[in-house]
Amino acid sequence: MDSTKNEVRMQKGEISSLQEMEIEAIVNAGIFKDKSDLLREAINTFFAVKPKMRLEAAIQLFKDKKVTLGRAAEIAGTDRWQLKDILEDRGIDIIVECDASEEMDRRISSLLRK
Repeated sequence: MDSTKNEVRMQKGEISSLQEMEIEAIVNAGIFKDKSDLLREAINTFFAVKPKMRLEAAIQLFKDKKVTLGRAAEIAGTDRWQLKDILEDRGIDIIVECDASEEMDRRISSLLRK
């Protein structure tokens, strides 16, 4: 594969044929059980070298409503109050969802009857 095709693949987020061969070689050498193990190690190493990227991932997961504020703080390696401050500094709203007031009234009534 020529370098132009390789550059196009890299721009699309694909790995190069050399990288694919290197991955296969490491797995075949028995250093990793499979590509998934290698990928997990690569991601862990990436976040260890660039801890701010873990914060960015946590913020995006929170913004996408895939994790709670508490879980995002765990992922970022901080506490919820520090993460809350970071989100506020970035202008990211923290929306706390709760049941409708009618539902809460129903639950309170049910508890009071017991």
